[in-house]
Order: sequence, then C-alpha cells, then structure tokens
Amino acid sequence: MKPLSEVIDHTLANVQRLPEVETPLADASGLYLAGPTLVKSPIPPFDNTAVDGFAIRLDSTLAHSGTILRVTATVAAGDDPSKLTLNPGEAIRIMTGAPIPPQADAVVMVEDTTTIDDAVTVHRLPQVGDNIRRAGSDIQAGQRVFEAGTKITPAVRGVLASLGVSHIATFARPTVGVISTGDELSDAELLAPGKIHDSNRPALLDSVAALGATAVDLGNVGDDREAIRRAFWHAVTTCDALITSGGVSVGDFDYTKAVLDELSDNQITWFQVAIKPAKPFAFGRVGNVPVFGLPGNPVSALVSFELFVRPALLYMLGARQLFRPTIRAVTTVPLDHHPDGKLHLVRATVELDGAGGLQVTPQGHQGSHVLTGLAQANALILLPDGVHVPIGASVQVLLIGSLDTDTFSPPNPTNVH
Repeated sequence: MKPLSEVIDHTLANVQRLPEVETPLADASGLYLAGPTLVKSPIPPFDNTAVDGFAIRLDSTLAHSGTILRVTATVAAGDDPSKLTLNPGEAIRIMTGAPIPPQADAVVMVEDTTTIDDAVTVHRLPQVGDNIRRAGSDIQAGQRVFEAGTKITPAVRGVLASLGVSHIATFARPTVGVISTGDELSDAELLAPGKIHDSNRPALLDSVAALGATAVDLGNVGDDREAIRRAFWHAVTTCDALITSGGVSVGDFDYTKAVLDELSDNQITWFQVAIKPAKPFAFGRVGNVPVFGLPGNPVSALVSFELFVRPALLYMLGARQLFRPTIRAVTTVPLDHHPDGKLHLVRATVELDGAGGLQVTPQGHQGSHVLTGLAQANALILLPDGVHVPIGASVQVLLIGSLDTDTFSPPNPTNVH
C-alpha cells in the first residue's frame, strides 16, 4: 500500500494548469486570476462624502456651535460640483457618495443640524476632513490589489468592477467528464431486481461544479469493454479531465482497467492507498488529459474526490490554495481501530462545544456504502493506524464543509470589543 501523501504528490505532479484566457468579468465567477491585478486609477477616484449632510468651510465661520449658514446649492451622487463656489457663511447640501465641492474641508452630518428654509444651524462642530472619503483611500493608483491565483469571489468581482474592468486574464475553466460504470446501475425510477440507482455520478458532478469547473454528465456505462472504450475515448477527446467510478477494486470486472491501460499506453497507475475508506485509486493521463479512477462505493468515491481529485482540479484552475484546512477538535467519544496499516478517515461533525472550543463526533455507521453519514458530516477525523484516542482528547480533523451554523448565535454588537 502507498502512503496518502505519496499518492497526492504523484497526482499533483502529473496535472497541468490550463492556458490563460481573457474572460468577460460577467463570466469569471469561480475562476482564478492568471496574473496580478494593478490599479490604474485610485478608488475612490475623487474626494466624496461618507454621509448625508452639509459641506462647509472650517474657518471663522464656525467659531462656535449654533452657527447658522446659508444653503446655496445641493450636490447629489453623480453631480459635478467643480464650478460651485463655497464662500464664508455658506453651506452646500450634499448626499452620500457625492463629490466634495471646492473650498469645502468637512461635512456636517445632517443629524447634527437643523434646517429652516435655506438656512442650516450647525449644532456640533466637525474637524478638518470629518466625513470625507479621500481619493485613493481604498486603493491607490499603481497598487497591486490581487495576486495571481486569487479566486474571483463576489467581493473580488465587485472590486474588479469598481476598477472599470470588463475583461480579466484568468486560467481557463476546465471541462470535466464524469462517468459511472457497472451493470448494476440504473437511471430508471423503478428498479429491476439486482439494480441500484447511481449516487456517485450526481454527487461527483456537483463536487466538480462547486470548484468552478464545468461538469459534463457522460452517463452510466455497463460492464461492456467496447461500450466503456467508446465512452472513455469520447471523454478524453472532448474534456480536459475525466472522472470514472467503479471498476478499480480487486475482484471487479477488469474492463475499466483494460480500457484505460489501452488508451493511455499503460500510463495509468493503479494504487492501493493506505487509507480507509477509498483504498483503491487509479490515476494517469490519456495524452494530456488526466484520468481519475475512483472506487464504486459511494463514500469511497467522494472521499477519493476530496483527497485526490479536488486538489488536482484546483491546480488546473490556477488556485493557490489546493487543500482543505485541518484543525484540532476534542472528540466526544473514544476512538480506536485495530492495526491494519491504514489511516482511517472517520466521517464526523465538528461544532462549538459551548465554551468557545471545537468538538467532533463521528457521524453514524462508517461503512463505505453508507452515504447518509457523509452527507451529515462536515469533517473527516484523521485517525492514525492502531491508535486509541480517549474521550476528550484532541484529534486532527480535515474540514470538508461548513461548521454547523445552528451552533452559532447572531452577532451582538454589545459584545464586540
């Protein structure tokens, strides 16, 4: 058996980033920047007000609170106030986001004033620069705002839009074909004797799409060598990567292995990984197209995807961060397994323990066919070979989902320091 780290290293060493492409910003969500983003113009591009209020001059006009000023104009967001003049004893009404008029050096919040007709009374004296957002206070011209490998999240896309970007250099979005193999699989609503519904393909398609790649459903293929060969050849000639499930375990029909060995000119490596579940795994390339052969058991297929396929696809996408975070949590039950030479990946749920720490609890039956346990889990406990972990001990956990939001309270501003 091969150590987990060795198989991961082998997989990543044999995938390539996709080419750099010019992508419309509207289509770039979930992709990764191919190069650093430099700012050509400052953000914001001009001094503007952070509040609704009155732009004023801080000179002898405001020697004391209660000063009354004459309102001479109004400036809304999008207006150009460059031709306005602000004289002593005057104020200009201004709306949030509007440019600061010439001569103005502070903005009084509307809450600190009283207005009657065209006269405003200032009840609280501001200081120079109060409530003014200076040009470039968010981003300076020439600043490097994002590095290569940055994922285009909603916030990143918003920043790029604020810079006037309409197209951006990204790594190409890979198309990933997903095929399930096995005579036992059926898409029929009513199953014939001996048949089962395919859970692997839908789960793997969603897993691919969640990374920002384009998932291509290539269906189920029975245990027929020629049918498998046609399906696999179509996949490797039309997609950037191929994921198969089924036919990689010892004792399975060997059509998957035979076809992949033929198409790849024996460039597929068939691993027995020292982990449970997901011990069998196949990886190699047909031409330049990486092929991932996953086990047929549902839990094993998805765990294999997490450990091997996910980081490889993220590398192809251009991501800098390839791996899920590992954390420490206290186990709520004893953990142990008999020595078998494998790292056990225990499906579990991590949550807050009520005292601000993290606790982890195994989730249901751990059989590789029991998908419900994985569906309810947000973590995998990394349990080394042959160890006994007592209740209350700290264990290493691979976080594969979000922490349970039901264990968190809404933010309370009075508790924020």
